[in-house]
Amino acid sequence: MTIALGLMSGTSMDGVDAAVCEVTARKGSHPAISFIAHAKAPYPPSLKRRLMEVSGANGSAQEICALDPAVGEVFAKAGVKAIALAEKRGYKVEVIGSHGQTVRHLPKDRATLQIGSPSVIAHRTGVAVWSGFRNADMARGGQGAPLAPIVHLPLFGDPDKDVTVVNVGGIANITFIPAGARSLTQAVAYDTGPGNMLMDYAMRKAGLGTYDRAGRVAAGGKINPKLLTRFLSHPYFTRRPPKSSGREDFGGDVFFRRAGTPVKWDANLVATVTELTAITIANEIKRAASGSHKPLRVVVCGGGAKNLFALTRLWNHLQNAVNDVELGSSSAFGFPPEYVEGALMALLAHYAKTGVRLDLSSITGASNPAILGSLTPA
Repeated sequence: MTIALGLMSGTSMDGVDAAVCEVTARKGSHPAISFIAHAKAPYPPSLKRRLMEVSGANGSAQEICALDPAVGEVFAKAGVKAIALAEKRGYKVEVIGSHGQTVRHLPKDRATLQIGSPSVIAHRTGVAVWSGFRNADMARGGQGAPLAPIVHLPLFGDPDKDVTVVNVGGIANITFIPAGARSLTQAVAYDTGPGNMLMDYAMRKAGLGTYDRAGRVAAGGKINPKLLTRFLSHPYFTRRPPKSSGREDFGGDVFFRRAGTPVKWDANLVATVTELTAITIANEIKRAASGSHKPLRVVVCGGGAKNLFALTRLWNHLQNAVNDVELGSSSAFGFPPEYVEGALMALLAHYAKTGVRLDLSSITGASNPAILGSLTPA
């Protein structure tokens, strides 16, 4: 058994989520993961702005270097808060898994960069930190992403139903888990394309807020069919898996510039990019589940699980194409959506600490199993 703290910040760059979990290995089965405590540390607006800028094409090495310890301090702040909550409940954190903040993800170059100094985190918390979980995978020819299936399998796998877990962060990814799956090699997972990223960008540009709460703005807008068709022509959507993506493809400035057509920043555009997200996720779910005759459960986690309009659109696209399908937030299946990625980092820390090699060949395309992560001692 390991009491592990997971620290995560995704491509939306809102801040750091911290989740303390109890991870118990079980012989012949997946580990059991129990939630203990959760905390969050938002990025100060100036830091978030700098991160957004440095994640673009013009980010300088000097700025990335300067941001590394600054981001580490926010990760440490979230960690300290979560550790204190766990201690009040009688648990002592043994190890930390930190994802860091992605500023570059270039799978074609076998390169990825997450910042947020693990040395700062270890110093502030007094706990050893595992980080850099994507690098060993990429060294073996893998995409380095997605990593979410590693926790999706033990949390949501079902003996009788095929399960597709949809993680809607800035980027969306799916994990297709066949009924009764016992190994990651039986799962198929990859990034589908934009999650909240384009919706949030359109909201900000339209002056309507930082994100579309429950999808109310999109629900009040009208989808532009011609613009949607143009957006769907992005080459990523026809690429075969394994594949992964990020701001390099779907950052707002990059995406809308590539679309090559003027847009009006209003509720109609928010509705159109929301539909884009729903359609591209639904298309990949149908692709992953093709040929199966088992009932299909779709579990949605990540921040996008709270966008009720996007979920409604996803449901509409699925129920017209897949027989016997159910869809719901991960909360309905035992684990709140805002805790799932933190639990992933906690599980990765447990695996690294106990020397478990993970075979991600069917997910990332890595050539052979590896212990993921690098250790920074307390």
